[in-house]
Amino acid sequence: MQTEVESSYTALKRPPLHSTHWTGGFWLRQFELCSDTILPNIFHLFDSDAISHCIANFRIAAGRQEGAHQGPPFGDGDFYKWLEAASYVYGVTKNEKLKNQIDEAIELIASVQREDGYIFTQYTIRLQQGTNEEKLGNSLNFEAYNLGHLITAACVHARTTGERSLLDLGLKAARCLKALFEEAEKTHTAKTAICPSHYMALIDLYRLTGDKTHLDTAELAIRLRDEVVGGTDDNQDRLKLADHTEMLGHAVRATYLYSGLADLVAETGDETYRTTLMKVWESEEYTKMYINSGCGALYDGVSPSGYAGDHPNLARTHQAFGRPYQLPNLTGYNETCASIGNIFLNWRLLHLNARAAHADRIEQSFYNLVLASVSRDGLRYFYSNPLAREEKQLPFHLKWERSRSEYLSSFCCPPNMLRVLSQSSEYAYSQAEDGIYTVMYGQSRASLQVGNNHVVLEQTTAYPFDGPITITIAETDGTPFTLYVRIPSWVRQGRIQNQAITAEMADTYLPLRSGWKQGDVITIEFAMEARVLLAHPLIEECTHQVAVMRGPLVYCSEQVDHPQVNWASLGLRQNAHFTTVTRTIGGESMLCLQTEDGVAYQSLTWETGGLYQDASGLKAEPTTLSLIPYYAWDNRGLGGMKIWHPLYLS
Repeated sequence: MQTEVESSYTALKRPPLHSTHWTGGFWLRQFELCSDTILPNIFHLFDSDAISHCIANFRIAAGRQEGAHQGPPFGDGDFYKWLEAASYVYGVTKNEKLKNQIDEAIELIASVQREDGYIFTQYTIRLQQGTNEEKLGNSLNFEAYNLGHLITAACVHARTTGERSLLDLGLKAARCLKALFEEAEKTHTAKTAICPSHYMALIDLYRLTGDKTHLDTAELAIRLRDEVVGGTDDNQDRLKLADHTEMLGHAVRATYLYSGLADLVAETGDETYRTTLMKVWESEEYTKMYINSGCGALYDGVSPSGYAGDHPNLARTHQAFGRPYQLPNLTGYNETCASIGNIFLNWRLLHLNARAAHADRIEQSFYNLVLASVSRDGLRYFYSNPLAREEKQLPFHLKWERSRSEYLSSFCCPPNMLRVLSQSSEYAYSQAEDGIYTVMYGQSRASLQVGNNHVVLEQTTAYPFDGPITITIAETDGTPFTLYVRIPSWVRQGRIQNQAITAEMADTYLPLRSGWKQGDVITIEFAMEARVLLAHPLIEECTHQVAVMRGPLVYCSEQVDHPQVNWASLGLRQNAHFTTVTRTIGGESMLCLQTEDGVAYQSLTWETGGLYQDASGLKAEPTTLSLIPYYAWDNRGLGGMKIWHPLYLS
């Protein structure tokens, strides 16, 4: 394989895969949770015919096992996500048992793929049973989504191992997509691909191989969206892409679409699409983003919300962004895959414009949603990520369980979480022509190239629980370069080297240029204090309520820590003072918060029914309020949880 293509129209450049690895602390523990527990557990679930039937579908399609296709059509793509994560983990651990498992998976996939590159187990099995099927016949079959994840896994595997076994399958899949899209353009039969992972995948394949055919295929696929007849906001295809101004519709489909579009802009420099990207990002970031970095607030909704004369454009939306500021807590949907798609989008936008806000969203998404989607033992998973859980069973039905499950009927999120969490170190740094940008902080070793200067950085920190960070220049040839230090949005004071940090500098990059020598140390200290935050007044669900953050972490309370308190009314007194305490939850030690400035009303009963009752005689009573990192909730049994707490002014 030749040297990888560098994007021509970006402010920053992606470091080569495996340039940075975690060496200790918080993030090494999360990587080990992935490699030692989540990765083998998800393979076990996929390998069990009785649980998921995922790998069984490949065996049946290959003629190695009798049976019918079972499970969702996107199960193939979920297996490819696992294979991507496994390939990356092997690159770090060099575990030969895992390598054998990867090789067996590739051999099985190869035995199913058709000569023209098409592979979809449901299609093959139904053909075997005499049912006529059409390639890309039904968008809800997720065929392009599956092929995209196969191509992405192939790129990671090739970069990690240097081998072509999976890459050859990915190249065949890319040629298949090219033929199918060219036929759709010729016959004017364009259809919108659901959750278009293949846009990102094809451009990644172009960057890896240098073959511009794959970039052209991605550009064609994106251009065909404008030719879809009868499109809807649910699929982001009612309007031409250049006319998009707001994040609408299905949140995974949206974030994957715009991530692919950002990749295209990085290669072509299309300014119209660049403008579109920033409009939709701003609408999401400033009007539709939860404090825990969740996105896609609604299980079902209407988009647009409608006004006189607009009825023809009203459409049901599913797992979708709602109206601006429509952010319910108890029923907040926030599919894990949507926030992962948002990490992909912000990573790409960071490279387009080098804005610290994108890095900030990436970091907070990892801490406050990706980690929250899996239990601390690595064996149970969320699909949706609400900001509150009720005290007792709800008197109405919600789509997903209110506690993590060992297996989900729609299992797209756990392997997606696995692949992004196992590759979290890839988000530690980025590069510019004149230096290196910090993105996510964590104890690590990075081997990076600035021009002809080979630079090795060693980072030591107890982040996210403590603010001091040291970056040691372990290797350099002495050529001057700039270290761009990210000051997170939550920082109010601190120091970098001898320079004081003020609140006005938050959410920016501070450039430090020097002829660094081997052994030089950059010292960073971000003051970490518990902060009490208010929500925008248009977020109705949070009126007269506050949330607590410390550093990049969102904190929540759980009913299990407050058994004698009226849970619904449990809140905070104005100007509450917090202390830190170390606790172990789910076998993991973490820094938690506590305050004696908690407040709650005496108990009320609603057992007699009715929506309202007299408030006369209510008395607010002081109590202790305990808070834990949101990512650690639901590891101690059922019971209430909330991020937003009533604010008591007296």
